Amino acid sequence: MVEEIPIIVVNYNGIELLKKYLDSVLQTQYPSKVVVVDNGSKDGSVEYLKKKGVEVIQLDKNYGPAYARNVAIKKFKTKFMAFLDNDVMVPKDWLDSLVEVISSDDKIAAVQSLYTEWPYGDEPREIPWFSTAAALTRRDVLEKVGGFDEHYFFYWEDAELSWRLYRTGYRVLIVPKSRVYHEAHGTFKKLPSPFTSYLLMRNQLILLLTYYSKKKIITNFLPIFIIRLFQSFLPPNRTAKLKGVLSVFTELDYVKLKRKELEKISINWDDIFLNYVGKDPFGYPEFRSLIEAIKMKVLNKKD
Repeated sequence: MVEEIPIIVVNYNGIELLKKYLDSVLQTQYPSKVVVVDNGSKDGSVEYLKKKGVEVIQLDKNYGPAYARNVAIKKFKTKFMAFLDNDVMVPKDWLDSLVEVISSDDKIAAVQSLYTEWPYGDEPREIPWFSTAAALTRRDVLEKVGGFDEHYFFYWEDAELSWRLYRTGYRVLIVPKSRVYHEAHGTFKKLPSPFTSYLLMRNQLILLLTYYSKKKIITNFLPIFIIRLFQSFLPPNRTAKLKGVLSVFTELDYVKLKRKELEKISINWDDIFLNYVGKDPFGYPEFRSLIEAIKMKVLNKKD
C-alpha cells in the first residue's frame, strides 16, 4: 500500500495566492493530503481554506515559515513530506518523479522540483540546497537532524537545513522532470520590506559564519562581510540592512553554539555543498572583480 504524503503549504495573508494556485495542488495525482499551516493570517485565508475543505493548522501569529514547517514535521509521522510555497502552481504529476528519485537511495534526504532555467538536462543532479518552494523530503530524517532552524525565521533556513543534511551524510538533488511554476516572492511581498532586508543580510552572514572552516572565515567570510557592510549604505532600507550586517556581532554566541552542535552530528566534513556553490558564494565575486580591476589598471600602467 502506498503511503499518503502530506503536502505542507505555509501561508501568511496569502488568500489571493491561494485562490490562484491551491486548486492545482489539490489535483496532485500521487496519493497525498494537502495541509496548510497558517501563520496567523488576518485576510480571510483560514475561512477560505475551510470552505475548500482543506485541513488547516492555525497558528495564533506569524512565527515564520521555519517554525510552521517544524509544526508539520512533528505532527505527521509519515516517511515522506512535501513542501510548497503558496505561490506555486503544480502539474498533476509533479510528485511522481520526486518520489521515484528520493526512493532510489536512502541517503537522498530531499529532492526539489525545477522552477527556473536549467541548462543541465533532465537527469537528477546534486545541488547545494533544496528550496521549500517545491520539494519532497524524508520527514523522518528532517526530524532526526532537528528540522528547520527557527532562529532564521525566514530566508536561508532551507539552505541551512540542507547543509546540515550534507554534514550528516545525506544528499540533496534537483529533479528537472518535476517542473512547477513559482511566482517569485509572492509571500515576500506580504512582509515589511525593512524586515526582509534585515533578515537577508543577517541570515546570509550567520549561515556562512556557521559553516565556514576557521580558515575560510578569514579568506572568504571577511571579504563578504566588508562587501555587505558597504552595500548596507545603499538604498533602500539602509538602516535595516546595516542592522542586519552588524547583528553578526550579537549573534556570535548563537554561531558558537551551532558550530558545537554541528561537530557532534557531522560525519561528512568535505563540505561539498560549498563546492557546488563555488569558491565565492553570496558576494565574493564582487570583491574579487574589484581586485582584478585594480590589477588590470596596474598592469596597464606598467605596459
